[in-house]
Amino acid sequence: LMWGLITLATLGCESSTSSEAPSISTPETIQVAQGGPIIKDVSVAEFQSLLAQLDGALLLDVRTPEEWAEGHLAGAAHKDYWGDADFDEAMNSIPRNRPVLVYCAGGGRSGLTAKELHDAGHMEVYNLETGIAGWIKEGQPVVTGPPADF
Repeated sequence: LMWGLITLATLGCESSTSSEAPSISTPETIQVAQGGPIIKDVSVAEFQSLLAQLDGALLLDVRTPEEWAEGHLAGAAHKDYWGDADFDEAMNSIPRNRPVLVYCAGGGRSGLTAKELHDAGHMEVYNLETGIAGWIKEGQPVVTGPPADF
């Protein structure tokens, strides 16, 4: 188990070839076995599968309002990680046992949000590791319109 965690942490340190601004790196996967808390960076395919499988999960977009207006995932709630004064309050309002699937533009802000939610006691948090940019690159749909409720 320890070797696997070290290997995963090392994999999470690989550099990106993206032309986007650098993002803060998060561990590839931190997962406690036997039904413990889960925080996991996932691919577009995994994220899509989790959206279909997890009943009652919160889909959370943490980009700016300008980014949100350009398009977002259908059914997403929205809170600006950097700009909403009530961001922490909103995160604290999410029930700790409700799965959260979080994304941003490229995975940085959502990775920070995932870690904060995990540290606050949320039991199941998934981060779209390539953000909405990866989602769009893989041909997945985006929509416009108002956010879903928390």
